[in-house]
Amino acid sequence: MSLVLSELQALYERYVKWISGNPSALADVELAVKWLSYFVAGKINNSSAVSELVYSLSNLLVFFNDRIIERANRNSNDDTTEPLERQLKVLLTTLEYCEVFIELTAHKVWGTSGRWFFILIIQIIKCIGRLILTLYCKNTKIIRNPPIPSLNREKLHEGYKPDNASFRDNLSGEGSGIVLRRSGRVLRQVNCSPSLTSRTWKPPPAINQAHQPLEYGGKFLMSAELLYIAKPLIHLACMKRFGTNSWTSYLLALALDSASLRMYYRNREVLSKEQRVELSRRCVSMLLYLMRSPFYDRYTRTKITNVLNGIGNNVPLTGTIVRLILSYIPYWQQTYFYMWSS
Repeated sequence: MSLVLSELQALYERYVKWISGNPSALADVELAVKWLSYFVAGKINNSSAVSELVYSLSNLLVFFNDRIIERANRNSNDDTTEPLERQLKVLLTTLEYCEVFIELTAHKVWGTSGRWFFILIIQIIKCIGRLILTLYCKNTKIIRNPPIPSLNREKLHEGYKPDNASFRDNLSGEGSGIVLRRSGRVLRQVNCSPSLTSRTWKPPPAINQAHQPLEYGGKFLMSAELLYIAKPLIHLACMKRFGTNSWTSYLLALALDSASLRMYYRNREVLSKEQRVELSRRCVSMLLYLMRSPFYDRYTRTKITNVLNGIGNNVPLTGTIVRLILSYIPYWQQTYFYMWSS
């Protein structure tokens, strides 16, 4: 038994060494595994669950490899994330990648009641985790989706190589740059300026930007995030009370999302660049309401069907593809366009 464990450990160490040394070579393998999930759909029995399993495993594989590359290239002094915050983000990211597969599996094993039970459990766990991140972790005020995004491997290996050694030393200190409170603009301090020959004219990294308290609009930002966090549970409660295709639950979820975004945009000047990117993503995700019931059943489905049929009937060589898409749209709409998933 010990021999098997030692061989597995040696194999894992070789895998970690190869991943750390060849991050760019992983992209093709990971992409091939992800595309496999699309080809599996409809080819075998229970293809929906198998397809989601392959897709979830592909996302988890990318997530696992990103952590290996991140640890291999990270300085021990650079990580300021608290252990609790890191563990919660890993848990929430894993749930984000696996929740659809869990729901489909529960539906096939325990039926509709089992599916809704696991949906409720997953959303309660996500709600509690996001509340802890928002209320008790100082580095997290707007939670990304997923909380740990995919690693930018190309940017990670570019590195930042200033020619001036003293300038590099100044950048490693706490006071390399300051952030203006109202505009969020980063300015370099005089003692951290390099020589003219090595100057890049780029603003310094705002090391302390995440630690600065949001004095202006802080209460509104907290209220906006709490609305966003509580929305899935409120929506599920409304669906239990009024039905799964009720306009009441649909409009209430839309109102909560709109109110949260309005609060954020009224105080947008105090947000960091990463937080503004997440805010923009949430605005774009509002378009998903066009694909959610009952609005989809009443309006969107007819429009999409007419457009795709027009393309298939008038554009050569597109009929087969259009018919395939039309056959998959009802499944995609019922499986992915949840109020609680965004």
